[in-house]
Amino acid sequence: MKSKILFIRSIYLVSFFITLIGAVFIISHFEGAGTLMTIGLVASFVFILISIYEVNISKRIESNEKMMWTVGMICFSSLTGFVYVFSGRKRIV
Repeated sequence: MKSKILFIRSIYLVSFFITLIGAVFIISHFEGAGTLMTIGLVASFVFILISIYEVNISKRIESNEKMMWTVGMICFSSLTGFVYVFSGRKRIV
């Protein structure tokens, strides 16, 4: 179980920082910026899918809260992902 928590946290942090670095590279017109952005966005997409799956199979929360987490992950993935990984996941899973 501890390794799964570490996996979710690491995929969130990796996707966030690679996307951030890719954005800085695009602003600075460095080569490889598109590749970094693609890797970061794919990692972010994987994190969002895993998080939505975990929320929707949870038996600990009601359906309206599941909907709230799902919409939050889709619309505000960075902010909702941060809250989910560092505080909300303990209560949901």
